Amino acid sequence: MSHLSLVGKADRPSSQKAALVRVHWQRAVLLAGMAFVLGHATILHAVSPFGFAFFVILHERGGRGRRFPAYAAVLGALAGGGVYAAAGMLLQFFMYRAVRLYILRKPFADFRFIPLIAGVVALCSKLLLIGTVWTQMDVLLALANAALVTLLCLIFIQCISIFIGKEAVKSLRHEQVAALIILAGSVVMGLSDWKIHDVSIASIAVNWMILMIACGGMGMAAAGAIVLSLLSLLSHQGNMADVAISGFGGFLSGLLKDANRFWIGLAFVLSTTVLAMSTSSDWHGLANHALAASIATVIYWLTPRRLHLEVASYVPGTLENRQSEQDRVRRMNQLMAEKIEQFGQIFEELAVTFADHGENPYTTAQQLVTHMVSTTAGQVCSGCARRATCWDKQGIQTYQAMANTISQIESCPPGKAFPTHDLKERCCRLDAMMGVLKYNLDLTYRDEKWMAKLHDLRTLVAAQLGGVAAVVRAITDEIEESERSALSDEEQILAALEKLGLYVDRVHIVSLDAGKIHIEVLQPTDRAYETSTKVIAPLLSGVVGETLSLSKLDANGDGYSICVFASARRYSVHTAVASAARGGRIVSGDTHTAVDLGNGRFAIAVSDGMGNGERARRESRAAIELLKKLLKAGFDEQLAIRTVNSTLLLRSQDEMFATLDMALIDLYSAKTEFLKVGSAPSYILRGNDIMTITGAGVPIGILQDIDVQAVTEDLQDGDILILISDGIYDAPKETFEPSDWLQQQLRMLKTRDAQSIADTLVEAAVRANNGKIADDMTVVVAKVGKFEPEWATIKIPGVQGLRRKADKRRRGA
Repeated sequence: MSHLSLVGKADRPSSQKAALVRVHWQRAVLLAGMAFVLGHATILHAVSPFGFAFFVILHERGGRGRRFPAYAAVLGALAGGGVYAAAGMLLQFFMYRAVRLYILRKPFADFRFIPLIAGVVALCSKLLLIGTVWTQMDVLLALANAALVTLLCLIFIQCISIFIGKEAVKSLRHEQVAALIILAGSVVMGLSDWKIHDVSIASIAVNWMILMIACGGMGMAAAGAIVLSLLSLLSHQGNMADVAISGFGGFLSGLLKDANRFWIGLAFVLSTTVLAMSTSSDWHGLANHALAASIATVIYWLTPRRLHLEVASYVPGTLENRQSEQDRVRRMNQLMAEKIEQFGQIFEELAVTFADHGENPYTTAQQLVTHMVSTTAGQVCSGCARRATCWDKQGIQTYQAMANTISQIESCPPGKAFPTHDLKERCCRLDAMMGVLKYNLDLTYRDEKWMAKLHDLRTLVAAQLGGVAAVVRAITDEIEESERSALSDEEQILAALEKLGLYVDRVHIVSLDAGKIHIEVLQPTDRAYETSTKVIAPLLSGVVGETLSLSKLDANGDGYSICVFASARRYSVHTAVASAARGGRIVSGDTHTAVDLGNGRFAIAVSDGMGNGERARRESRAAIELLKKLLKAGFDEQLAIRTVNSTLLLRSQDEMFATLDMALIDLYSAKTEFLKVGSAPSYILRGNDIMTITGAGVPIGILQDIDVQAVTEDLQDGDILILISDGIYDAPKETFEPSDWLQQQLRMLKTRDAQSIADTLVEAAVRANNGKIADDMTVVVAKVGKFEPEWATIKIPGVQGLRRKADKRRRGA
């Protein structure tokens, strides 16, 4: 990490600190204002549960630095009910603090018991404040106040995180929206006694809130208007007719949510005024009603656009909410891509570290010889009288004489090695010298063998780390590519689906590249298969200009389904297998696989283990299973094969090898890559033509450096690919040339069914060997055909193809 980044983290800019302080104080003022108004609010001037409930929730959720604004509720109670009300509010606060400090000191893991504790404290404080003589009405009011405190705590806890800055996701659930509306209505009740020229401030606040929540649509605006009006009714503000009028005004405002704010406000004023004229018999009351609606509308027009967007971003289903969610997802993806890229760089550095041995074979050999000479000299020459002459005066000549003797020992057969002439002239302990040299040479051979194995291990680890780094880079590239898709494309798909009467929660475009399209759709149902296959897939195919298929459906059981639509493969592969074990046994040493790798490629592989039986099966299965996992993880096929080879070399001291014949078919272009390591030829049948794919090389698991023969061919619709093991190819070798015999058998085929071809070839191989199964036999047949989509695309007039828009953006960039 650079010095600048460390400084940046240790010392934030003063402007950023000032912004954080400003936001902190703005929230503190807002919370204090809400606490003041809630402390002032009462129901029928008999009970006042709002201020204490707000204090409890802010005390538990706000933390030590955010709970102090709640004490402003005491001032609100003082302004509304005098000293008696303020004393009652303060007594509740102190009793609750005492309970939490001295009785229930342990923090709660959840908040299920907090509302109940608050209700008990409210009941006790109310009865304590009354005195020792309680009437039935006193007890009933105390119980009602305690019940309301409990209920309000349950409601306020749903939405308080918005005001204290702990809401991580700008997407509220519907119950959170309802709780927020009730909290707003509770605040309005605290404004009930305040008027400006006989115009109720509470009425102005209710009308303004109705206009603000109109962004949620007709249902939310109408429901919010009714809730706000009913809560105002509890504080003697209006009547039931006003509730109906406000509900219709909210319904109309929500209906016009996509219109200009001017028209929304004008429609609200006119609708509520006209309805009030039909229910009001008092001109003064009608004028106050119209004036309150007009003032609220003007305030709504003057409300900053930023506040409108902020409110709309919390309402589920709005465009602003979807944009906010998309921005959040993009920020998370960007952070995740940066972290993954850092991991990729770490793996690359590790790969370079392991690959850079810093030595060559010549240097290593010289070091071994030097070590052997010094060890031998220490064992033989340490007590010799001529040590000073041999090593102190003529050290170089003595070293060379011993090195030459070592070379002679290596070149001669065991037991026939003799010291060189130079060593005979210098050493007076020749027999001991020769014995120790031979012994140390054996030890050196052992060390050299283990050093070579260590070198192989380091090479394998370096290659694997490099492969992991490549996979990590590919993941990062995919994440970055998904971020390049424009939000307008996703909105266009949403609009097209709505034209067909199908409503989904979210559309996320991962990629629009030809042949690699990836689109995710979140549907509000856990039974989305029918709509996905019959409506959404054909529609998306028409919009993107390419046939798509439902590649994945994840119904998580909570009422939602995530459907993944990807480019439909242009080719399909149908495979068939026939096999026979040596001598009619149950276990065959051959292993095969035919698997969709999930990245648009289909892999077919045959592996023949050394010998036959259970051990050969383990070898071939180990090679196939490891290869399949590496390819599915995204490793390059050449690196995957070399990794399998190194693994077979290192997993056992015994010889363990297997042949490998693999074909990788691109399901979008039918281009096929054949990779052959010590395997028999493969064949392609195209009409009456037969193509042979051959490759030389030793099986995997024998040599460290193997030659992977790669051949690329473009397959066509109707081509038949045949992979065989050595048991099929070598079956007629005593009577026929194997290659000629196999081509003759392929020309004699009268069927194009994959399973029939496989069975016929195995049967012919057994007959060619006089009914004997001399080796394990396996035939894998793959037939390549055009993919036939299950539906036709749906074209919607006026909907431009996303591919053309993406191409325009690339050209513009």
